[in-house]
Amino acid sequence: MTIKHTQSSKEVECQDGSANAQPAPSPDQPERKVWQPKIWGGRIFRFNLHKFRFSEGFSIRRFSILEASVLLILAIIASKGLGVVRQSIFNAFFGTGPEANAFYAANRLPETLFNLISGGALVHAFIPVFLAYDREKGAQEAWRLSSLVFNVMLVALTVVVIVAEFLTPAFVDHILIPGYAASERELTTSLTRIMLFQPLILALGTIVTAVLNSKRQFLLPALSIAIYNIGIIGGLLATKVVPELGIYGPTYGVLVASALQVIVQIPALLKQGGRYTFAWNLRHPGLWQVIRLLGPNSLSIGVVYIALIVETRFTSLYLPDAASLSAIHNADMLQAVPFALISQTIGQALLPHLTVHATAGRFVRMRQMAAKVMGISILLTVPAAIGLGVIGLPLIRLLFQHGEFTVHSSHLTYLALLGYLVGIPGTTAGDMLSRGFFALKDAHTPLLTNTINLIARISMMILLLRFLPEEYVIISIPLAYALSSTIEAIVLFLLLWFRLKRYVKQDKGMVRLLRRRASLAGKV
Repeated sequence: MTIKHTQSSKEVECQDGSANAQPAPSPDQPERKVWQPKIWGGRIFRFNLHKFRFSEGFSIRRFSILEASVLLILAIIASKGLGVVRQSIFNAFFGTGPEANAFYAANRLPETLFNLISGGALVHAFIPVFLAYDREKGAQEAWRLSSLVFNVMLVALTVVVIVAEFLTPAFVDHILIPGYAASERELTTSLTRIMLFQPLILALGTIVTAVLNSKRQFLLPALSIAIYNIGIIGGLLATKVVPELGIYGPTYGVLVASALQVIVQIPALLKQGGRYTFAWNLRHPGLWQVIRLLGPNSLSIGVVYIALIVETRFTSLYLPDAASLSAIHNADMLQAVPFALISQTIGQALLPHLTVHATAGRFVRMRQMAAKVMGISILLTVPAAIGLGVIGLPLIRLLFQHGEFTVHSSHLTYLALLGYLVGIPGTTAGDMLSRGFFALKDAHTPLLTNTINLIARISMMILLLRFLPEEYVIISIPLAYALSSTIEAIVLFLLLWFRLKRYVKQDKGMVRLLRRRASLAGKV
């Protein structure tokens, strides 16, 4: 690759994104050829092994979509490996009994509150606005905006968590698990009140992750995914050492895990020049841009978590086997592995790139990138789902059937897993396609399709609960999720396709090309 040097004191940015300072040659010197490592994959699938060398600046290195996806896949593999260890220990201690059911149910409200205010919804709302501010108004204003968003979200979460602490008993007794015994509802209430502190801890981590992803920094956010399980494993080991802790060991471990997830990302933020200011301006236009995107995003995620709460309620009321809630949780964890390895990793790496193209009006490139990356990703899910179906039961027995986790628990978990496997392609497609709308700063369309999903999901649950025989009735919950997610993915695909087809006519490069063709035609 030949690089022409025109400025003596400037850095030349190479194809892989790295900058190498080169002295400018004198006018009478011949142009020099500078060797660069061969980069495979072109513009979209560029992959350079030199990016993965452990050297100075590794933690803040910029990665392409494929490179970032590989990095995130490695992190998710590490995370899922630790997750298997965590779940194996948990199942050995608590199996699918009342304490396990209480632990899984207690996580519903904290997760819902976190994702409504400062979870994935905030990441999708924040990245497009932060990138636009950084590009148009400079780094100082972008960092000020990030501080302001963090401050507002933290205050909002604090108020919501305080209110939730008071409302938890009524929520658990009358909405979440009304079909369980009073002792189990009481334990769930106690665990929920402890876990409600988790959203406050993770609020900071969400802003840090969003900033680093917008800068195409994926290493430490990826590491934070893996390190989360360490805190919970620590809580389980504490229960082993002090049996009196019981289920409270992993519950406090959730809080430790959340803190570790935030702490591990701070060094990369500091190296990026991140600056915190105690900003408070509720009329700031950037804040309102984030809020306008966050509102529909939050409602969209809220719809998903309403469905999870409805699932938990239906499980407590209508599934005859007391181990059903724990079995469904274990099955969901297994089916989430291919989803996380494909959709979560590639989608997280893809969003900043799609956003840059959409912001710059390069809709042809955006459509090409979305079609190639999303298409390949969705195709990968089919063999993954089939493979998991074939090895599912022996895998469950190998990983989980120890201690309190019995043969019956394994059978019930596998039945639930079969229901989830039907929807892996659809859930992956829906998640990937929704990111295309987020890149276009459109959060209303995913909200609409998530609402359709919720209605379809509840309707199918009611239908399947009524008609499936009792020994297979547990399949009704995951199968309703799978079918409704597939319907949502089809709707999202059609809407995004027609949207981009319309926007391509506004593409700046396409407009210039059409003008040139018209000009040439006029001359002829």
